[in-house]
Amino acid sequence: MITVFDWLLAHWYLWWLFLFFFEGVRDFLVETWDSIARGRHKRRMKELKARERIARAEAGTGTAALPVPGPCVHRNVVPVISKAEEVVAWLCKTCDEKLPANWAVREEDL
Repeated sequence: MITVFDWLLAHWYLWWLFLFFFEGVRDFLVETWDSIARGRHKRRMKELKARERIARAEAGTGTAALPVPGPCVHRNVVPVISKAEEVVAWLCKTCDEKLPANWAVREEDL
C-alpha cells in the first residue's frame, strides 16, 4: 500500500492532467455538439418559414390555410399556465421561442 501512495505522490501531475485537461476536452465536445444541434434546428425553422411565405404567396392572402409544421419541429415544449389553470402559451426549450396557445403538439409531449 505504501508503494501505491509513493507512486501517487511521485506522479501528482497526472491528477491535475486528469482533472483539468480531460474535463476541458469533455466540455469542448459537449458544447460543439450542442452548437451543431442548435444550428440544425435554426436551419429547419428558416426552411419552414420560407415554405410558409411561399404558401401565403401562392394563396394570395395571408389568411389562407397554411401547412402545419411536422412533428419534429419544437419537440421540447413546455406549457405556460396562467393562474386560472389555462394554457396561455408554449415555450420551446431548444430555441427559447414563445409559441401561441393553440400550437399543435403531439400527445406524448404533454
